[in-house]
Amino acid sequence: MVDGSIDAETFNVDLFEEAAPNAPAGYGATYADFLKDFIISRSKLKLNQTKSDISISGKVTYYNTSPVSVQSNEVAALNSLTVRLDVIVINSKNPDQSFEASFSQFSNYNSSDDLSVVEAELLEDINTKLSQDIINRLTSNW
Repeated sequence: MVDGSIDAETFNVDLFEEAAPNAPAGYGATYADFLKDFIISRSKLKLNQTKSDISISGKVTYYNTSPVSVQSNEVAALNSLTVRLDVIVINSKNPDQSFEASFSQFSNYNSSDDLSVVEAELLEDINTKLSQDIINRLTSNW
């Protein structure tokens, strides 16, 4: 939750560049919209796309599935979808609160499930975790 620990009133989120070859087309825009809604619903910050105190941009640098739990017959029981974002946050009111960081999150799914069927649900979980990580970093003043 964004509180008084951050010196800002407005924010904007630019379209996230899709630099990961496996990312679905449009994921950068989808994530940017998700992050806007997440910040609006969990903070006092107001969205202002023209001139804002905090500007957030980034790119999707990793998007991949991998096995995480192998059964005795060497077949994966669980797979994991992992997403990594490189994020740039610029605070024009207090440049000391600006930062660049990578954030990575994953969500596991049954290996018998088709990724295309469970991907939206996995991304909802991953996007929530990534957005919470970004807000935590934004308000921690490291």
